[in-house]
Amino acid sequence: MPGPKAVPSTSKLDSLETLQQTLQQQVPQLFGASQHSVASHRKNINTLHGLFLRAAQVTTLSNDGTTLRLTGEKSFGDVFRAAVVHPLGVKKGVEHADRIIKYIAGFVGFAVEHDFKQREAEAADADDDEDEDGPASRLVAQLLAFLLKGFQAKNKIARFRSVQLVALMVNSLGEIDDDTYQLLKQALLERVRDKESTVRMQAVVALAKLQEADEADDDDEELRVSDVLIDVLTHDPAAEVRRAALFNLIPSPKTLPALLMRTLDVDPINRRAAYLHVLYEIPCARLSQTQREDAIARGLRDREEGVRGAAKKLVSKWAEEAGGVVRFLEMFDLYEGKAAENILSAIFDSNPALMEGMNFGGSQGEFWQSLSPHTAFTSRVYFNHLRQLEDPRLADLEPVVTALAFFIQNEWTKLVVSLDAAERDEVAELELGFVVGELVEMAVDLDYGDEIGRRKIFESMREMMSNSLLPYSLVPKCLDVLLKVTSSEKEFMRIVVEIVQSLRADSHLMTTDDDADLDNDSEHEEEDEGVEARKARRKRRYTASQEPVIFARRKQLDLRCLVIVKALLERVMGVSLYLRVLSKGKEGGAEFFGGLIDMSQALQENSMLHGLVTELVVPAIKQKDQEVRSSGLVCLGLISLLDKPTAVDSFELLARQSQDTEGELRVKILQTLFDLLVLHGINLGADRGFGADVILGFLMSSLEQEEPEAEATCVIGVCKLMLSTLVTDEEILSRLVLLYFASETIDNQELRQCLSYFFPVYAYSNPANQRRVSKVFLPTLALLKDVHDELGTTERNAMVAPLQIGLQLLDWTDPQKSILAAEDTKASRAQLDDTIHLDLAVQMIKVLFQQTQKDERKLLCQLLPKLYIPVEAPGCKVKALLWLIKATKSKRPLADTVSKNALERFEKMVIKTCKEQVNEVDEEAWQASGEFADVRDFVKTNLEEGQDEDESEEREAESVGDQSEEEEEAVARPVRRVPAPQADDDEEDEEEEEEEDDE
Repeated sequence: MPGPKAVPSTSKLDSLETLQQTLQQQVPQLFGASQHSVASHRKNINTLHGLFLRAAQVTTLSNDGTTLRLTGEKSFGDVFRAAVVHPLGVKKGVEHADRIIKYIAGFVGFAVEHDFKQREAEAADADDDEDEDGPASRLVAQLLAFLLKGFQAKNKIARFRSVQLVALMVNSLGEIDDDTYQLLKQALLERVRDKESTVRMQAVVALAKLQEADEADDDDEELRVSDVLIDVLTHDPAAEVRRAALFNLIPSPKTLPALLMRTLDVDPINRRAAYLHVLYEIPCARLSQTQREDAIARGLRDREEGVRGAAKKLVSKWAEEAGGVVRFLEMFDLYEGKAAENILSAIFDSNPALMEGMNFGGSQGEFWQSLSPHTAFTSRVYFNHLRQLEDPRLADLEPVVTALAFFIQNEWTKLVVSLDAAERDEVAELELGFVVGELVEMAVDLDYGDEIGRRKIFESMREMMSNSLLPYSLVPKCLDVLLKVTSSEKEFMRIVVEIVQSLRADSHLMTTDDDADLDNDSEHEEEDEGVEARKARRKRRYTASQEPVIFARRKQLDLRCLVIVKALLERVMGVSLYLRVLSKGKEGGAEFFGGLIDMSQALQENSMLHGLVTELVVPAIKQKDQEVRSSGLVCLGLISLLDKPTAVDSFELLARQSQDTEGELRVKILQTLFDLLVLHGINLGADRGFGADVILGFLMSSLEQEEPEAEATCVIGVCKLMLSTLVTDEEILSRLVLLYFASETIDNQELRQCLSYFFPVYAYSNPANQRRVSKVFLPTLALLKDVHDELGTTERNAMVAPLQIGLQLLDWTDPQKSILAAEDTKASRAQLDDTIHLDLAVQMIKVLFQQTQKDERKLLCQLLPKLYIPVEAPGCKVKALLWLIKATKSKRPLADTVSKNALERFEKMVIKTCKEQVNEVDEEAWQASGEFADVRDFVKTNLEEGQDEDESEEREAESVGDQSEEEEEAVARPVRRVPAPQADDDEEDEEEEEEEDDE
């Protein structure tokens, strides 16, 4: 529809009648033209504004002639609001209505801006500071009051369009009085809680535009807009509403934590938007170090490719703003943080040009002579990145083995000097140690075809390991290099054991040299009778004074030896071999376990290492010092994993220690115990008196840990044993179900996450496992319902309802969801146990027959229709089920309608599904079948028990009645000894006669 022609200006004012006719004719035309294209909005807004200005000039006097009436503005407002009403009833998604809404908001903004400029010009000419409302302000106030009524409409479409129009108008409202502002704010706060997500989203957009004005308000008791938006951002169930709050919430120290938490939003679009639209606009320096690391780490390990790409783009942008990779790396913690390496890899993937300006060479190796922690770290990660890409540039950039050996020796010398200085600089030591560690890690991946370089690296590593000043953090890295440059694991073990023995020899010399010096001081003393006594006294005094120092030295050396042995055992267990096997795919499994066997034999053949166990590990376990003792226990556990005789000898000791220790040490011991059971089986101690039964008891008791970390560790270990079919105990399975649904474990997310993965995998992977779950279904469900009923209101809300628990258990036992059913082959169908739910239905009806509590019976009836009854089910089983249902309905009828209807639906479903199988069953064969005998005997036994109980209750009631009469007589006799007033007796007799007459 073409827009109306512009109204020419006239020198004289329009009459009211002429104005009304013009408005009624042209305003609808303008609205109609604006719905077709946004391109014509500017022209139509100017035309409508011209009509508005003409209308504002039309005024009339009141009847008494003292008041000027704005009749023109009123006429325009009436026609304008009548036109506004039409799009308010159009549902979301209609483009014509959306264009009209934008047109209205555009006109309001244009009119308010024109009004503001005109007032400024008039104020400048008249030098008058008085602010008077212009025509546009009055129109906006009327329109806003009209739209606020739409906020309360019952129609959700009207509420949505009203809030949408206000959201577009908010920025154009200009200056409004405080009452109007509070009214608007309160109305929007109500719509933020609307039941429709579309309304809430528009309310969030409108409310966000009031943030700056709201923060300027000094009223501390008033609810802040930012607080409401933070709450919406955190708790609103609709992803689009949270997204609206995410886009419109102004970043500040107050709102930044809530914005960062959207990197963990369940909606991938919101997570991606948090990186590309929120964090992308925030300078990296505004975030704390922890916030930066957490946000980027979450994005880089996100399961959605789009989110990972957004995080990489953000990291690349921040690195450019920081002025390069090295400077950007200074914003992160290299020493304790874990995100820096992934961050650098992301930068190299998304923006490799940032590394082009970095020079790794130089004529004299200037770069390697002046390494800092950040440059060393960047170099190592960059070389690994090029190695993964098989980039040919790596050969030109990476130093050769011999050169790297000299670089390591140079930095190690600096570190030793710093560690041995009289005045130590901890910051410098930390930096030098980190640089040495990066260079050593770099050496692991080098090509050792150069024999001279290999020997140089070997000598450097051996020298560093033999030095008692070597930081503990460098021990594993040095052992990795030694493992790489030695010819075999056996040779590697021999070298490391020699290093440990040399350190222990130094420990012995350290404590004996002082005694030798003390003896030398007395060499030249006269040999008389008092010399030996004086020497003994001096030695005792000297030993007493030096004992704390000697103890500290021995402890440090023992700890160092234990750290080395621990790192050695971890590498002997085949971690590097395992990684190589993984790279080869499925065919590498045999090689991995074969490698473990070979290294176990190497351990048994290495008598030197067994000597360390006797001389170092066992004494460490017996020490009272917690640090030494914990290291000894960890080493003993690692040795047990490689040597079954040691495992048998140490299992009981480790089990006792798991009860006596606490914290991180208990977790480590429990992990070791479960690893031993997985590796050697639960019968590893059958010859020692702790066979499978004892181990199962230990597993049950281990699931009752008080510490959440220890409890989660035990659950993970038990799940491993059950998935590997080493443990099939139904009691333990029932305990796992209780832990999964109990309210006490709601905060133990590690435990819940483990079990949420375990149960589907365990049940669906094997029909035998589904059968076990079905066996624990009824007793576990009954126990969980009792627990649920005993909880308070708050705890009950935190726990899953019994009906939902039952539905989840039925889902795990559903044969249709088994992996064999998914394969749908002849062999898989033959292995499928599709009568699990049929047998479970019989057990549930039996419990229903025995149960007398209304709630328990109702729960079972609600679950029955959810069972899967196969079409090809055995006819005798189905007929037994139907016979049992009829017996229940006749002998133990249900009281409530819900239970009756549910049982009726289930019965009809069974009859409809298995009608042919039931009809094919011969009556004589059915009467002679074991299924019929089972249900018949069950019903008969329970009915007889019920009769016996009723008779016993009657006899008990009669005996109680006789006993009560005797007791009354016995009690009444002593009362007669006390003479009572005659009047009272007469009154009692009269009352008894009245009661008899009434009867």
